[in-house]
Amino acid sequence: MGAFSDFTAYAKETGARLSDQPLLLETTKRLDVTQQELFNYVSDFDRSSEWIVGVKKSWTDNSEAEAPGQVGAVRVIKSVGSTLVRERVKAYEAPRMLAYSANDEALLGLCFDHLSVMTCEPHPDGGTVICWLAYGRLASNRLRAWAGIKLFQVALGRGMKNLERKFAPR
Repeated sequence: MGAFSDFTAYAKETGARLSDQPLLLETTKRLDVTQQELFNYVSDFDRSSEWIVGVKKSWTDNSEAEAPGQVGAVRVIKSVGSTLVRERVKAYEAPRMLAYSANDEALLGLCFDHLSVMTCEPHPDGGTVICWLAYGRLASNRLRAWAGIKLFQVALGRGMKNLERKFAPR
């Protein structure tokens, strides 16, 4: 993934600034879409069900947001089952970066102190490089820690594949 290092530096700097937890997973892709269009899509919480695996419905609670969809906004996710997952925006710099955290209960005790960082960087040859990082502290139980890693692998991996399909070269 050395080819993407210039495009992932800002995401990693942001993660280090906002979290003291280790980086658990990173996925990076170059997509055939403008930076603005991609950022608008991934930061539109009402559309999360279109690309994030397991999301049946999602909406935004802006009651504590600095501005709609920005710092303090909460993405509310209805997934399989009856539990609602709440992810709070921690940092927002359109059209470049979005960072959010899920509460510990949302991750079923598999991961604690979660933070995800998404960056969208224009590529000089066209398109946009998206970097999606997941930080957190895994459960101390080995099986639960393994399940926590699998959770992020599936969520970020399938989410990125869905973005690739959405923004496939035209």
